[in-house]
Amino acid sequence: LLGDLGVNVNLAPVADVSTDPNDFIYSRSFGQGGEETAEYVVTVMEQFQKQKISAVLKHFPGYGSNSDTHAGASIDKRTLAELKNRDLVPFQQGIDEGAYAIMVSHNTVACMDEKLPASLSPAVHKYLRENMGFTGIIMTDDLSMEAIAGQDFGLEHDVYVQAVLAGNDVILCSDYQTAYQSILDAVNDGTISEERLNRSVFRILSWKCMLNLM
Repeated sequence: LLGDLGVNVNLAPVADVSTDPNDFIYSRSFGQGGEETAEYVVTVMEQFQKQKISAVLKHFPGYGSNSDTHAGASIDKRTLAELKNRDLVPFQQGIDEGAYAIMVSHNTVACMDEKLPASLSPAVHKYLRENMGFTGIIMTDDLSMEAIAGQDFGLEHDVYVQAVLAGNDVILCSDYQTAYQSILDAVNDGTISEERLNRSVFRILSWKCMLNLM
């Protein structure tokens, strides 16, 4: 159906691990453990790719039992060991099987970065690249959600520019005119380097090639 409509990217599957019906993310998740969720993620991803549709695994590094980031800030206080043994399993399996794109959540994951939400955190992006070996597209969740738009992080730059500096290749936002102008201004004043832009542009063009769009 998506292919017939001309849609070539789907922001799915949800790779979050949740087995507790009380979790916010439970109804959107596979509802099983890490290994079962990993198998589900890879199966869905492979079927998408056969249809020339790119899957986007979300929400890195795993939602867990955290609260709804559409409505406000959420702090994940779990240890890195807990994430590795459970929530990171589906993402790592997806990466190992050739995932093209991953969406990063707005949860503040304390074991990686106590200050910034994952979507704006250079440390979280570095972990995804260097520790998990991901070379594809990283994108934010919607920056208009209250976990971002309703918070003051004391940033030197606005959230759109920070998202680029953190390492995102694609930015999801509702106010795209403001985001575009903000990033353009940051490029023109040297805050965002051409080299930084080129890295993302290269990944995006490579993504298009893999989808036979170029």
